Amino acid sequence: MCLALLLAGLAARPGLLPAQATDRPKAESLEKEAAVLAREGSLDKAIEALRESLKADPSYASAYIQFGSLLLRKGLLEEAFQAFDEALRINPGLHSAKTGKGMVLSRKGDLEGAEAVLRDALALNPDPVRAHYELGLVYSKRGETTKALAEYKEGIKKYRQGRK
Repeated sequence: MCLALLLAGLAARPGLLPAQATDRPKAESLEKEAAVLAREGSLDKAIEALRESLKADPSYASAYIQFGSLLLRKGLLEEAFQAFDEALRINPGLHSAKTGKGMVLSRKGDLEGAEAVLRDALALNPDPVRAHYELGLVYSKRGETTKALAEYKEGIKKYRQGRK
């Protein structure tokens, strides 16, 4: 999805709109601030910091990923999907954005779509613990216990190898 469509989707929620500008150092600083705020449990403040980060640099894919993750945590599925989609538009090889997109699809009930996106994320991801877990959830929701357990076990194996 292009930035214009993302912005149109976010326009329905006041204050979620990132604006156009280009200041990467400021964007990176605000993204770090958002990470600290999120760890402290201040999700709304973290989301606001990420909005400011995206105003500073709308081409900052990492900020879109973190933005999508926080929106997902708040249950704002459409907005999260759009943020992950924008990160992928900027950089199609971002496994974390693909994993986030798969998580949104799973929570929306599109299990086939989630499976496809998560499998794609696994192919790109050198540290696929989260993608294995999410794919296990998809299989579990579909009643495919054997596949779910296999994904959970693979995720645990990768985690024990020191991968994230």
